[in-house]
Formats: sequence, C-alpha cells, structure tokens
Amino acid sequence: MNKMPLLEELRAQRALIQQHLAWLDQKIAKLESDAPKSDAPAADDAAKEQDSPPGDPTANHATNPPTAVDEEAEVAFGSYNTPTGDQILRAKIGCLVLFTLGILLFLFLLFGLPYLAD
Repeated sequence: MNKMPLLEELRAQRALIQQHLAWLDQKIAKLESDAPKSDAPAADDAAKEQDSPPGDPTANHATNPPTAVDEEAEVAFGSYNTPTGDQILRAKIGCLVLFTLGILLFLFLLFGLPYLAD
C-alpha cells in the first residue's frame, strides 16, 4: 500500500484550506474595521473581483466577454432548455400509459397465460 500520494494530496488540501482561512480572516478584519461605513452602497465589479477567494475559477467570469468555446457550448446545449408545461404533461401521460401496460402485461402473464396453456 503506497500512502505517499494520499499523504501529499491531504497536505495539499490542508494548504489550500489554510490559505482560504487566511483570506477569510483578512476579510473579517477588514469588515470589522469598516463596520461604521457598512451602510454605504455595494462596490462595483472591480472591487468584487478583489473580494473573491484565491483560486476561485468563477471570479472573473462576469467581466470576461464570451469566448468561442462559450458560444459553441451555447449552440450545443441550446436544445436542453427547461421543459415546458406541454412536455411535462406528455411525459406524465407517457409514464401512466407505460405503467398501465406493464400492469396489464403482468396480470395477463399471471392469470391469463396459465388458462391459455391448458
């Protein structure tokens, strides 16, 4: 059993958590020192970027323009929208029909087939 990769992974996770805790302590200290000024309106997007935790992959997502990959993803997944009420109703009816057919088949196999086999 090689425990070294697991140990290294755990140490890396601990380092990331310590970095995040240090960032949280910094933000708490900043907010505590700015407590009387907290009634001011929210800061703009540039200040929000600075407030994002280190290593946050979504930090600059709102300010970056869409790329070609984003457009390709939108085209590819555009058909996977939230189902409409009509689609949900059709799915419910289809489920009920299949359930009813399954019950009827079960009853036929249980009671009808033995009489036909005689």
